[in-house]
Amino acid sequence: MISGTPKMGVPEKKRLYLRMFLRKKKNPSGVVSVQIIDKSGGKYKVFRTIGSSADEVEVEKLYQSGKKWLLERTTGRDMFEEEARVSEEHQSIEQFLSNVENILLNGTQL
Repeated sequence: MISGTPKMGVPEKKRLYLRMFLRKKKNPSGVVSVQIIDKSGGKYKVFRTIGSSADEVEVEKLYQSGKKWLLERTTGRDMFEEEARVSEEHQSIEQFLSNVENILLNGTQL
């Protein structure tokens, strides 16, 4: 990976990972592989295999691990976690403001 000058506001290193996605692929043996796929140049290429398992719970753990790996190399933030955080923040503010009964303005009287 080469870090170059920004093109369209995205550094070269980050642009590389923007063309990637995560997939679960069932193999003929019944084992599910979790892979990071690169779709640059119009072709699908396995960039990295996170792991494989026949156990559904283990496959989900591998998928979450791959998701984390990809997020760390792209934006560094998960948009769903960000939305949940913002929603929780709004709910806390609404709850706080609904408990305010009286506001006193003490300007020159102090």
